[in-house]
Amino acid sequence: MRTETIDALATAGSRTTGGGAVVGFLGWLASSQAIGLLGICIALLGALVNWYYKREANRRFAAEAEHKRQERELRMELMRNSGRPVFPRQDTDWGGLEADE
Repeated sequence: MRTETIDALATAGSRTTGGGAVVGFLGWLASSQAIGLLGICIALLGALVNWYYKREANRRFAAEAEHKRQERELRMELMRNSGRPVFPRQDTDWGGLEADE
C-alpha cells in the first residue's frame, strides 16, 4: 500500500475512534445512571455551598457576640468608675431616640 493510503486509513480510524467515544459518552449521559450521578454531584455542590455560608454566618454571629460582650464590659467599667448607670443606646429602624427631639 502507498503511504498516502495508509495515512488516510489511520486518519479515518482515528476519527472513527473519536466519534465512537463521543457517541458512547452521549449514550451514557442519556442513561439513568448518568442522571443519578449528576443529581448526586449537584446535591453535593449544594451542600458545600450551604456549609460555607452557614460557617460565615456563624463567624459573623460570634464576632457580634464578642463585640457586645466587650461593650458590656466597657459599660460596667464606666459604671464602676463613675458610680452612675450607663445604659446602651437604643436605636430604632428610624434612627436614634434622642432626648432633644
